[in-house]
Amino acid sequence: MKTNDILSIFQSNNNKLETVLSKKRFSGDVKNLLLSMLYKITTSYNDYANIKINVENKNKYVENIISIIEKCDKIELARPNTEEGEKLIESHELCDVDTIAKTIKVFPSERAMLFALFKVNDTKMYLDEKYNIIRIALPELLNEGRDINNIEIIRDFNAWSWNTLPSEISNIDCNLIYQNLLILLGFDFLDNWMKEEYQKELLEKLEEKLKSEYDPEKTEELLKLIYKISIIICTQRNKNEKARLEDEKAWDEKELTRLNDKENLVIELTKAKKDSAKEIKKIDKMLNDPILLAKEFEKRNASLSEYKKIFSVENLAGILKKERKKALHDIEEANELLDAKKYIAKKEKLEKNLDLLKEIKNDRNKEKYKIDIQKIFIKCLEEKIDGIDETEQKKELLQFLYILRYYNFIVYDDERFIKDVEPLQDEIQELIEKVIIKLYKLKAINSITKDLETDIKIIKPLLETRIMNLANVNVQVERNDKNIEVEIYDGDILELTFELENSKQIEVKNRKKIKVFAK
Repeated sequence: MKTNDILSIFQSNNNKLETVLSKKRFSGDVKNLLLSMLYKITTSYNDYANIKINVENKNKYVENIISIIEKCDKIELARPNTEEGEKLIESHELCDVDTIAKTIKVFPSERAMLFALFKVNDTKMYLDEKYNIIRIALPELLNEGRDINNIEIIRDFNAWSWNTLPSEISNIDCNLIYQNLLILLGFDFLDNWMKEEYQKELLEKLEEKLKSEYDPEKTEELLKLIYKISIIICTQRNKNEKARLEDEKAWDEKELTRLNDKENLVIELTKAKKDSAKEIKKIDKMLNDPILLAKEFEKRNASLSEYKKIFSVENLAGILKKERKKALHDIEEANELLDAKKYIAKKEKLEKNLDLLKEIKNDRNKEKYKIDIQKIFIKCLEEKIDGIDETEQKKELLQFLYILRYYNFIVYDDERFIKDVEPLQDEIQELIEKVIIKLYKLKAINSITKDLETDIKIIKPLLETRIMNLANVNVQVERNDKNIEVEIYDGDILELTFELENSKQIEVKNRKKIKVFAK
């Protein structure tokens, strides 16, 4: 986009923000910081969208930020080198937000301000109680991943460069899993799915979407691993949730032991059904006989303390009806366990729960699960590449090249990006090679030498550069006695040099710049 167009868009957004700020009692420093933040977003967004692909529409993103600012009642800056400022630095979030009062105290930086605004908006994902084991852990992982994703535009982009510092990502694991799902599902689906309120079939919708686009067995395993890693992350920092899940684990283990003892279970359930049937018969008799009801009223009250006595016979009738309802429910539960299909279903559910719950104390498995998730993720990407519509093949494959390059630079841990993780390198390189070969066949990539294998080796390193626009890349090669010397240029700026072994004595166009991607 031309500079004039960017300035025009910024001016339009700037005018909208200034109209909102004119009605606010924010300090001049706060208003200037908000305007500076908006300017950085506007000037960087096109590069951000081009590099990442899976992003929100620019206008929607900016309008959302302005609408959040409009909702805020108070925004104050915490000065550096003050006690207040030091406290925010220690919190790592650099802000203190009250989502009910819509007030913000924030460290004076564009990144901290943007994070605070999204935090005050409080559009958190929640899970229904039916997803008992992961109803806290999974939303925590995805909500934090989305929070980190929301500020990427300010954190990693500055209108002329793209740079990612692991130290600036508050939770690397949450971000990694969120980015995996974002690439597989696309921004619109993931964003809308996370905004659905208390949907009882929320995880079923996620599973259905993934299985409709990728191999069902792979996606089932992928989700199971994500659930497990969410429990590990959550229980490492949330003691209350860890205690709750430990209680759940103890109950599930006890219940599974009970179900596995089939002989005693049948005896127990048969007796329970008979006892409940007798109880229902007894209650019905009392409810239909005022004299028996009065006697029961006196009997129960005789054994109760003054504060717990039943108020009237009518109250007793209500209590008896509830007891009758419970007895009926107990019979239904017993019948369900005596039904072979329902018995197997309950047993399988307990086993699945316990498979997840064993991760409470298994944080050593986290590294293995991270690798396993990435390996399945890469296989899913391969499926997606194979399924690209022929009519859109060139455009989508070029986008995929950007996605793979972006994936290479997702932070894996404190010291490595994905591209540096040795167990993943072969699979990633095979996937990149597959896309490059397809683009060659479509003549979307210009021939650099007269050997496809050599050209692939020349182009692959592009996916380990942070050149903003790959369409501007030029390659210059020169053959010496043993090797081919390669120079990669971003336009006219030299970005990368390396040598390739020239065992085949490949012919090259010495010292001639060649544009890698055809128009």
